[in-house]
Amino acid sequence: MKTQGKYIGINQRIPFDVLDAAIHHYIQSGTISKASVLSHMLEFTKGMNRAEKAATYIVQIVTRQQKLIDEFKKLVNDTSYLMLNSFDRKVFALCLLSLTYPITYDLLITLASGFKVQDQINRQFINKKMGLIYGSNRTLDIALDALIPMIIELNTISRVKTSLYSLSGKISLNHPFLVETLIYTDIKLSDSKSILFEELKYRPWYIYFNIEMAKDQHFRLLKLSESFVGGGYLTLNS
Repeated sequence: MKTQGKYIGINQRIPFDVLDAAIHHYIQSGTISKASVLSHMLEFTKGMNRAEKAATYIVQIVTRQQKLIDEFKKLVNDTSYLMLNSFDRKVFALCLLSLTYPITYDLLITLASGFKVQDQINRQFINKKMGLIYGSNRTLDIALDALIPMIIELNTISRVKTSLYSLSGKISLNHPFLVETLIYTDIKLSDSKSILFEELKYRPWYIYFNIEMAKDQHFRLLKLSESFVGGGYLTLNS
């Protein structure tokens, strides 16, 4: 499923509740069961083919981002994970989704560029801009049909009416690791080697989030280094 050298990889909507349950199960047991995920998916769709595809994507997300989830497991257990508010858990799901299927990140960056100049964006704008990255074809259309409802459910955008979208209110995060995960995702998927600490609020990825990060906090995914311009810069903690 490649177009213009960019891999799409997803063409079926994943409900947040099913992905969230799979993440929770992995935190609890250290395993992921496709059969269990499929059974849960069938509560949301009657089509076995659609459910199978979505279950496969969810298993891929958990297994491919296992190291990141394992890092989070050092800070939360199965009980405390469920005590996180839904916004925190949705942001974690969004980051895992984006890291596994970077078209999600590209879509959100594309939307952010539009929202900088106008309050509402239509599907035609999305198709045109994403087509420049992935090629204008049916594969891209199907992927966007899957992803747009997902990012609406994850509270980044709202549907004004059919094929017309606006920004949702900015998501505030309560857990420091999730703030770090957001920045980690941005650095990795934007192919940036580093981000100036003071630059965070101006980058398009953060149009959807209110983030606060203390420079003296304990970093797990990132490293803060000094810079000549002051404020320091963040890099991946490889």
